[in-house]
Amino acid sequence: MDARLSGLSGDDDLSALVSEAARAANAHNTQPWSVDRQGDELVLRRDRARTLGASDPRGRDTMLSFGAFVESLLVCAASAGVGLGFEASTGGDAETDEVGRFSRHPEGYQTRFSSADVRGRRVWRGRWRDGGPGPDLLQEAAVETERMGFRLVSMPTRDARPILVRANRWFFGEQATVAELDQWTRLSPRHPRYDEDGLNDAMLVLSKVERVGLRTLIGPRVFRALRGLGLPGLLARMSASATQGSGTVLGVVGPAGAQQELAAGRLLTRLWLGFQRHGLYVHPQSAPLDCPETRAMLDERWQVAPDEQLVAWFRVGIPASDPTARVASPRRSGG
Repeated sequence: MDARLSGLSGDDDLSALVSEAARAANAHNTQPWSVDRQGDELVLRRDRARTLGASDPRGRDTMLSFGAFVESLLVCAASAGVGLGFEASTGGDAETDEVGRFSRHPEGYQTRFSSADVRGRRVWRGRWRDGGPGPDLLQEAAVETERMGFRLVSMPTRDARPILVRANRWFFGEQATVAELDQWTRLSPRHPRYDEDGLNDAMLVLSKVERVGLRTLIGPRVFRALRGLGLPGLLARMSASATQGSGTVLGVVGPAGAQQELAAGRLLTRLWLGFQRHGLYVHPQSAPLDCPETRAMLDERWQVAPDEQLVAWFRVGIPASDPTARVASPRRSGG
């Protein structure tokens, strides 16, 4: 039995829904959640063995991942005609790492999305066509964002690129973050967890040469040898495809705090599923939010107040090739 589904039998309707919801977006594809049954409730917990450290210094991406899972499970349940509700835990229980609980709800969750949307969700990390969402779709997304207590902000890719390259240089300049990236990349089908989790070559849209090159450059021995010789700058430029061409980068600003990050993860899932229904895909980036220099630049540009935070920064647009032609990101057994 998969650890994420402890207490759920294989023929349980909730077990199938949890497996579907596991397609939720999450940083580095670590799938940092576990789900177990307590009576009539499903308890969502943090799996510390699958929680990022250096790459998520504020814990923001982990909370966003939980929010994405919550929204995905509620959507899948509603699509199956199963009434579920969710209540977030107050504070954080250091011993149980409980995030919140799902329980049966007579009215169920009201949503315009379906389990098919969740199963078909993709992040696109390859090249892009020029263009982005039209004004009507952006307005629709802005209204949804404001309804949830957040605000949507934007910038053109020409302005975003130098910010992303600078943030990536900071990311690749930190040995701990590169070591964590190396831990969660699966750049060969021979990797023992290639079909379970992490970032594989298909997800990263890498050619065979690029796959071999990246695996070599972020390996601990080569990285230590070349770190002082400009390697972080090279990796930064190689990893800036999210701002290629002429397009749109969006940000989401909202109240600070872990519970608000959980809510933001739910909001982002709705926004991204909505974009994808229009043939638009996203490529989220965390480094611009974590690098102190670029975070300050974005806070100033978008007038982020002291009691607010920028919780997401992502390219949205039309991929240069069909994302559905690629295998979906792997998930652990049972999901």
